[in-house]
Amino acid sequence: MPVESPLSHGQLFSWREIERYPEDWLAEANLPATWDLRGLSTGQVTAALERLVARHEALRTTYDPGGGTPSQLVHEDVALPIERVDRVVTDPTEHERTKAELVALPFAMAGDLNWRGRMVSSRGAPVYLTLTFSHLIVDVWSIHHLQDEFKALTSGAGRPAPLGPAPREVARRQRAADWLPRQESAERYWRAVLAEGLTDELPTLPARVKRERLELTLHSRRLGGLAAEAARRHGVTAPAVVMAFVAAGLARHLGTDRVTMSLMSSNRFAPEDQHLIGTMNQLVPVVTEVDRRATIADHIKRLHWSGARAYRHGSYDFDRITRVAGPAPEHGCWVNHFFRAWFNYIQVDRRPSDPADQTPAELAWTPVAQPYGQAFRVRVEVRGGRTSVLMLGDPEVLPAAAMTDIMRTIPLGIQLALTDPGRALKDLWSAGGELPPALFPSSPPEPPR
Repeated sequence: MPVESPLSHGQLFSWREIERYPEDWLAEANLPATWDLRGLSTGQVTAALERLVARHEALRTTYDPGGGTPSQLVHEDVALPIERVDRVVTDPTEHERTKAELVALPFAMAGDLNWRGRMVSSRGAPVYLTLTFSHLIVDVWSIHHLQDEFKALTSGAGRPAPLGPAPREVARRQRAADWLPRQESAERYWRAVLAEGLTDELPTLPARVKRERLELTLHSRRLGGLAAEAARRHGVTAPAVVMAFVAAGLARHLGTDRVTMSLMSSNRFAPEDQHLIGTMNQLVPVVTEVDRRATIADHIKRLHWSGARAYRHGSYDFDRITRVAGPAPEHGCWVNHFFRAWFNYIQVDRRPSDPADQTPAELAWTPVAQPYGQAFRVRVEVRGGRTSVLMLGDPEVLPAAAMTDIMRTIPLGIQLALTDPGRALKDLWSAGGELPPALFPSSPPEPPR
């Protein structure tokens, strides 16, 4: 019989976030991975996967909705949800098509395992393994650790990393008396944020309701390297540098001097959580003052320290916060109500970006944008040395021209943070001039009609 347990704060947050997705967009909760199996036998791969499942409860966990209060069910043993295919592999990019196919398949939120995979062999020899996981059970951090463990188990070079606490142990810890001060501190922080406002200029939607959105993505190999240089110069982080100019651009087009951005906190600051396999991420709001009289350097530092304070309160009981907030929003969706504008920065791999790379930047509109959720969202992904900035917006509030200008503000601000950080923020848009093609194309594309 499975062991039932309450959810950890990270699991509950993921549940509340995903349950608002429209049914035909549930696959948006999926996280993919592809592992190279060349040189391994089928027996080695199977044994390593079975060991991972035995080591980590998240891979043996299903969920029960519980009439509105979900719980996790940890099973003692499960069959590997791995499809095995043997075919002649001649295309070195085949795994990308397999990944796209699997990541598009949604998981049921309750009753079944929230991960699956396909092992592709050629003439009996394993070639690659493509996996997809729901964010209900793991985050990107966990997927990296699972891959590292898999390599250790199959290489024979050493033991896998030490085990972190299981999700149900985290849930128990977060309900213990010694956690109460942290919960109370988080609730005080939330009360202060709610008192200052949630960027009311941005509209919110009910759960599962669709509305037209625009989605614009900038790809640049140089941008991430310059952001890292600016971060070192100003004693902050690269995500803080990027977010500073997202906030500046958003405030400019909303006609306000304050926006409440929401940051994705990994909640892995404690040493014991470094090796935890589970979902720990939670959004946490940060009230962002955009003082146009401040210098660019001061603006970046203000954003950095505001974000640092917010991260201290990134782990909280979402359902308790809804009670702290008072009456429910008219449409009933707390996630959309709280997190109207959010920012997430993900370093997918360890390859650094080159600030001198002159590869032309690319700017493109997504033909079919995600039609639900927040009115404004920015996701930055650094993978293989390339930085991709994906921006989603509600065209009734932020039309295409505004989104293009906010996107341009990011490389413009980062460049000035290195070349003229003492300039006033209000002069950012008039002082930047033309951006080099490696940071932003000279002729932005027209939005889809």
